[in-house]
Amino acid sequence: SDTPSMRGGVSPKARMLHRVWATEEVNSCAIARVIVSDLRSVVSSLFVCSKYSTGRDRSEAMNPAAKKARVGESSNLDKVKDVLMRPMQDYAETHGLVYADKDLTGDPSRATQCPVAMLPFKLPAQPFHHAVGLSPLWNKLVDKVARDTPWLYSTLDAVLAVDPFTRKLVEVCKEVEKEGLRQKTYLGIHRSDYMLHEPEGESVSPVFLQVELNTIASSMGSHASNAAGLHAFMLGRYVAGVDDTAKALQDHFGLGAKPDAFSEHLPANPSLTHIPAALAKAHAVYGGKPGAVVLFVVQGTERNFADQRFLEFSLWERHKVPVVRKTLAQIAAEGSMDSATGRFCLGGVEVSVVYYRAGYEPEDYPSDSEWGARLMMEKSLAIKCPSIAYHIVGAKKVQQALERPGAVERYLTAAESQELRTCFAGLWGLGPGEDDAAIIKKVMEDPRLYVMKPQREGGGHNFYGQDVAVKLKELSVEERGAFILMQRICPRPQAAILTRNGVPTIGECVSEFGFYSVFVGDEKTVHMSEHAGHLVRSKLEGVDEGGVAAGYAVISSPFLVK
Repeated sequence: SDTPSMRGGVSPKARMLHRVWATEEVNSCAIARVIVSDLRSVVSSLFVCSKYSTGRDRSEAMNPAAKKARVGESSNLDKVKDVLMRPMQDYAETHGLVYADKDLTGDPSRATQCPVAMLPFKLPAQPFHHAVGLSPLWNKLVDKVARDTPWLYSTLDAVLAVDPFTRKLVEVCKEVEKEGLRQKTYLGIHRSDYMLHEPEGESVSPVFLQVELNTIASSMGSHASNAAGLHAFMLGRYVAGVDDTAKALQDHFGLGAKPDAFSEHLPANPSLTHIPAALAKAHAVYGGKPGAVVLFVVQGTERNFADQRFLEFSLWERHKVPVVRKTLAQIAAEGSMDSATGRFCLGGVEVSVVYYRAGYEPEDYPSDSEWGARLMMEKSLAIKCPSIAYHIVGAKKVQQALERPGAVERYLTAAESQELRTCFAGLWGLGPGEDDAAIIKKVMEDPRLYVMKPQREGGGHNFYGQDVAVKLKELSVEERGAFILMQRICPRPQAAILTRNGVPTIGECVSEFGFYSVFVGDEKTVHMSEHAGHLVRSKLEGVDEGGVAAGYAVISSPFLVK
């Protein structure tokens, strides 16, 4: 979503501390209360996965070369961070890596640099290419599951009893289904998010495990593409040569005597062309009158405007498809649907495609008017991205249910199912209908190995570490049904330079890797199904929350290594 998260979050109080700091609303008393009341969450995040918590210390004690390499990484980056900060910042700001400023009083044009890594993040090439290959399979699975609404509804039964927002989404879906589906063509712009499971102290090959599958408002595609351009410039401009900066970069990225070979390690990122192409394809499939527009459904106060506008501008420049931007409240006031044809119009202008960059969290629906606007669009002939059914498929309970034996195989071939299952993390259901006594017992023994997730997008809703055990004790059996449990993924950190507000910070970091995919099709015809680019978000080790816009992580790009 538009404040994407690694969903590796801390407790609500720790999230509050991060948000206070990120928004510069610094109040010493408030911060002190948060720190004192929730220090256990920070400690838990620093020593996540108790099975591996001392793995780095043990491995480095046994392998001095590993310890030396870590020190060398930070040393190399320390040599370049101040030299490269200004050119990096200027390139970022002049190439669209910006957010609207927090305070636009007196100057609505004010913008600030998007949080971004100064240099790309090293990643083994094999997991990257494997994840790219999974994109069409995720497209196929989402579409098949979305059209099997009886399975969707039964899967979410326990959630609906205790989660009003998910219940309302399902009610909308059922009402649309009851009247008959006017538009059977779906547009999907998905992002499957992974972390590289590579626990310290164990001799296992690194493997991507899925954090979640985003089916609504899968954002940052434009920024991800522009960050890739930034990093290609930074290495292209500064890695060749014999000065100290060039030598430090060559050493950090292992380029040795072949500094010009850096481009071989930077995969192309087509998100800024493929995502608009999918919107244009859906527009073409819809047909309609000349002058029909694509509608971007947005939030009223959107700092992440550039990420959305780049898609809009590309859609016009490459495909001559116009875009209008409206909030749900504006759509409620200005929108109408022809009851006979189902055609949806805004101020008399026909809408071919509805692209949701809002509507994924309860706060987007402060009144019945916003829900009425959503229902009107879902009932209409316009192609939705996502349809209400696609939106529901992104629920965490659905992710957990698909992990069960035979669930994926219900929709995909045996070979396809086996391929997708290679990236499944451990997932467990909770509450009514779930035999959760054994897994809860394991959680109580060491909660640091698990994450507890509700059915939400946008980040900042999960429970981690000791807070998982605390929350489980607070919940009734019925209330537990709104959550799932997930295995805690253990990535191996590496040194990186994170920049925010013009300030570079060097630290041990971990990253989450998102892979976009686009789909246009109905029950009979697939018009488009392909990989559509990637996103890297990096954060300091020990900071569990991962939202870029929220102030926790920065946007990066991959540097592929063997």
